[in-house]
Amino acid sequence: MPLAGHTPVHPRWSQHHRPVATATQTARCHITRASGKGTLTPDGVWHPPTPEHVYSGPCRVSSPPTAQMRPAGDEQVSTVTYTVAIEWDANVVLVDDVVEITEAADPHLVGKRLRVTGIRHANLMWERVLEAVDDLTHREQ
Repeated sequence: MPLAGHTPVHPRWSQHHRPVATATQTARCHITRASGKGTLTPDGVWHPPTPEHVYSGPCRVSSPPTAQMRPAGDEQVSTVTYTVAIEWDANVVLVDDVVEITEAADPHLVGKRLRVTGIRHANLMWERVLEAVDDLTHREQ
Protein backbone atom coordinates (compact mmCIF):
# COMPACT_ATOMS: atom_id res chain seq x y z
CA MET A 1 0.00 0.00 0.00
CA PRO A 2 1.47 3.38 -0.99
CA LEU A 3 2.08 6.08 1.54
CA ALA A 4 -0.59 8.75 1.85
CA GLY A 5 -0.25 11.29 -0.95
CA HIS A 6 1.87 8.93 -3.09
CA THR A 7 0.95 6.67 -6.02
CA PRO A 8 2.48 3.27 -6.79
CA VAL A 9 3.47 4.49 -10.27
CA HIS A 10 5.77 7.49 -10.59
CA PRO A 11 4.06 10.33 -12.54
CA ARG A 12 6.83 10.29 -15.18
CA TRP A 13 6.92 6.48 -15.54
CA SER A 14 6.01 6.52 -19.25
CA GLN A 15 8.43 9.34 -20.15
CA HIS A 16 11.25 7.44 -18.47
CA HIS A 17 10.56 4.20 -20.35
CA ARG A 18 9.72 5.58 -23.82
CA PRO A 19 13.39 5.58 -24.96
CA VAL A 20 13.58 1.87 -24.06
CA ALA A 21 10.55 1.11 -26.24
CA THR A 22 11.96 3.19 -29.11
CA ALA A 23 15.24 1.25 -28.89
CA THR A 24 13.32 -1.96 -29.71
CA GLN A 25 12.00 -0.39 -32.92
CA THR A 26 14.75 -1.65 -35.21
CA ALA A 27 12.79 -1.52 -38.49
CA ARG A 28 11.91 1.66 -40.36
CA CYS A 29 8.59 2.58 -41.91
CA HIS A 30 6.85 5.35 -43.78
CA ILE A 31 3.16 6.15 -43.12
CA THR A 32 1.02 8.05 -45.62
CA ARG A 33 -2.62 9.10 -45.91
CA ALA A 34 -4.72 9.58 -49.04
CA SER A 35 -5.20 13.34 -49.43
CA GLY A 36 -8.17 13.35 -51.78
CA LYS A 37 -10.29 11.24 -54.08
CA GLY A 38 -8.00 11.11 -57.09
CA THR A 39 -8.76 12.33 -60.61
CA LEU A 40 -10.07 10.86 -63.83
CA THR A 41 -8.55 12.19 -67.06
CA PRO A 42 -10.75 12.78 -70.13
CA ASP A 43 -9.34 9.58 -71.70
CA GLY A 44 -10.62 7.52 -68.76
CA VAL A 45 -7.36 7.02 -66.85
CA TRP A 46 -7.75 7.26 -63.08
CA HIS A 47 -4.89 8.82 -61.10
CA PRO A 48 -4.79 8.13 -57.36
CA PRO A 49 -4.54 11.06 -54.93
CA THR A 50 -1.12 12.26 -53.88
CA PRO A 51 -0.38 10.65 -50.51
CA GLU A 52 0.14 12.94 -47.53
CA HIS A 53 3.19 12.23 -45.34
CA VAL A 54 2.27 11.22 -41.78
CA TYR A 55 5.37 9.53 -40.30
CA SER A 56 8.82 8.27 -41.27
CA GLY A 57 11.04 6.68 -38.69
CA PRO A 58 11.73 3.70 -36.48
CA CYS A 59 9.09 1.02 -35.99
CA ARG A 60 8.67 -2.54 -34.75
CA VAL A 61 6.59 -4.96 -36.81
CA SER A 62 5.29 -8.32 -35.66
CA SER A 63 2.55 -10.74 -36.59
CA PRO A 64 0.75 -13.65 -34.92
CA PRO A 65 2.02 -17.15 -35.67
CA THR A 66 -1.00 -18.03 -37.84
CA ALA A 67 -3.16 -16.31 -40.43
CA GLN A 68 -6.92 -15.93 -40.08
CA MET A 69 -9.35 -17.14 -42.72
CA ARG A 70 -12.20 -14.86 -43.77
CA PRO A 71 -14.75 -14.94 -46.60
CA ALA A 72 -14.17 -12.72 -49.62
CA GLY A 73 -16.84 -13.24 -52.23
CA ASP A 74 -17.00 -16.93 -53.15
CA GLU A 75 -13.70 -17.89 -51.58
CA GLN A 76 -11.81 -17.88 -48.30
CA VAL A 77 -8.73 -15.68 -48.05
CA SER A 78 -6.11 -15.62 -45.33
CA THR A 79 -5.11 -12.37 -43.69
CA VAL A 80 -2.49 -11.53 -41.13
CA THR A 81 -2.98 -8.61 -38.79
CA TYR A 82 0.38 -7.04 -38.04
CA THR A 83 1.22 -5.04 -34.94
CA VAL A 84 3.23 -1.93 -35.79
CA ALA A 85 4.74 0.17 -33.00
CA ILE A 86 6.05 3.67 -33.74
CA GLU A 87 7.49 6.46 -31.63
CA TRP A 88 5.23 7.89 -28.95
CA ASP A 89 5.33 11.47 -30.22
CA ALA A 90 4.59 10.62 -33.86
CA ASN A 91 1.89 12.52 -35.74
CA VAL A 92 -1.65 11.21 -35.39
CA VAL A 93 -2.21 8.03 -37.39
CA LEU A 94 -5.72 7.23 -38.61
CA VAL A 95 -7.53 4.08 -39.70
CA ASP A 96 -6.90 3.46 -43.43
CA ASP A 97 -3.47 5.15 -43.39
CA VAL A 98 -0.85 3.10 -45.25
CA VAL A 99 2.30 1.78 -43.55
CA GLU A 100 5.18 0.84 -45.85
CA ILE A 101 8.06 -1.07 -44.28
CA THR A 102 11.25 0.43 -45.72
CA GLU A 103 13.93 -1.37 -43.66
CA ALA A 104 13.86 -4.52 -41.53
CA ALA A 105 16.14 -7.36 -40.48
CA ASP A 106 13.59 -9.74 -42.06
CA PRO A 107 13.88 -9.16 -45.83
CA HIS A 108 10.32 -10.48 -46.33
CA LEU A 109 8.94 -7.44 -44.49
CA VAL A 110 10.73 -4.83 -46.61
CA GLY A 111 8.34 -3.34 -49.15
CA LYS A 112 5.17 -4.59 -47.44
CA ARG A 113 2.31 -2.12 -47.59
CA LEU A 114 -0.14 -2.46 -44.72
CA ARG A 115 -3.46 -0.69 -44.12
CA VAL A 116 -4.08 0.56 -40.57
CA THR A 117 -7.22 -1.06 -39.15
CA GLY A 118 -6.92 -0.09 -35.49
CA ILE A 119 -5.05 2.12 -33.06
CA ARG A 120 -4.50 1.15 -29.45
CA HIS A 121 -4.98 3.72 -26.72
CA ALA A 122 -4.07 3.61 -23.03
CA ASN A 123 -3.36 5.99 -20.19
CA LEU A 124 0.24 4.70 -19.82
CA MET A 125 1.95 4.21 -23.17
CA TRP A 126 5.57 4.03 -24.24
CA GLU A 127 4.88 3.92 -27.98
CA ARG A 128 2.02 4.23 -30.50
CA VAL A 129 0.70 0.78 -31.34
CA LEU A 130 -1.19 0.19 -34.58
CA GLU A 131 -2.95 -2.84 -36.02
CA ALA A 132 -2.55 -3.17 -39.78
CA VAL A 133 -3.35 -5.74 -42.47
CA ASP A 134 -1.76 -6.60 -45.78
CA ASP A 135 -4.65 -5.37 -47.95
CA LEU A 136 -4.53 -6.62 -51.54
CA THR A 137 -7.83 -4.94 -52.41
CA HIS A 138 -6.42 -1.42 -51.93
CA ARG A 139 -3.13 -1.85 -53.84
CA GLU A 140 -2.43 0.23 -56.93
CA GLN A 141 -1.72 -1.65 -60.16
